[in-house]
Amino acid sequence: MNRSENLISVLTEDHRDFEQLLSEVGHLTDFGRLRRSVGELMIAEMVRHAVAEETYLYPVARARLPQGQLIVEQEIAGHEQIEQILRDLGRPDLTDAEFSFHLSRLKAEAYPHAQAEEDRLFPLLARHLSEEELVDLGRKAMEAKEKASIRRYLADSDSSLRDRIVASGATLVERVRGYLRTGAYPL
Repeated sequence: MNRSENLISVLTEDHRDFEQLLSEVGHLTDFGRLRRSVGELMIAEMVRHAVAEETYLYPVARARLPQGQLIVEQEIAGHEQIEQILRDLGRPDLTDAEFSFHLSRLKAEAYPHAQAEEDRLFPLLARHLSEEELVDLGRKAMEAKEKASIRRYLADSDSSLRDRIVASGATLVERVRGYLRTGAYPL
């Protein structure tokens, strides 16, 4: 890992990946099954990112940043709003119009949330943590990201992840959170 690969750059790279996935899902309007598959990947990756922030970013922000507790509470509230939209977007019974509607809601919440982190939270981290601390946290986040293997999880069965979720009674958000907490990001 080079000096630029710290926690801030790892999380910022995730934000760019989400922008790409949101764009791809938005352009797949004529390909329902593919659109839903890419949507499932996007939901899973967004949950993985939220869990990474809860594991590596929020504890250090609470402890080290001025008004860190307040900042983290605001971030968590943003995650809760986004995850509710992800739950709505992940419902297996959505029509294409409903899917598009929830995707628009997600864009309206996720873009400003990511921008606020990059404009406010990440610069505060850079001022209050050493580069070595940020690199160490970035390394841990990258290792957990590789261990999380969401793409492998989604490809794990012949049936779609959506079918497995419906059978389990859990939403995609809860299933991915459970998978991450038992594997890559145990508390």
